[in-house]
Amino acid sequence: MKFSIFLGVVVLVALSLGFGGCKTIQLPTGKGYTALCQTYVGHDSGTLVDSWGGPGRTFDAPSGQKVFVYVETKSEYTMNPLAHTALIEYPPNVDGRKSAPGEVTPTVVGQSVAAMDYCITYFEIDKKNLVRKVFWKGDCRSLEKTQAQ
Repeated sequence: MKFSIFLGVVVLVALSLGFGGCKTIQLPTGKGYTALCQTYVGHDSGTLVDSWGGPGRTFDAPSGQKVFVYVETKSEYTMNPLAHTALIEYPPNVDGRKSAPGEVTPTVVGQSVAAMDYCITYFEIDKKNLVRKVFWKGDCRSLEKTQAQ
């Protein structure tokens, strides 16, 4: 008797969690991260710095543009690539052919690599101080925006 009551409660809780408002659970994705980066393209780099903070590293690209580099490590024990100059490469080794659907747009090129314990993002800034292109690689994820949001 006690087991059937317990089982009934478990089923009721599971159904209420599953159908509570019929809202689906969203998980962060590489496609969502590309969309997040896309929101900065065409905008002043000051907007980027206001949102993300100062870049971990900046340098001049051969084309005369500035490059802002941001790294997010997944844990305090992960090696931060900014501490090792050899790991910062430009142009970045991001292969759009290996990207998942939605990770590449004309101005953002991303490549999910789940085995990497960090996310490295390069923002190209033109001479007018506008973000022109973004490259990212690693375990980079953000929630995908829906039409209702």
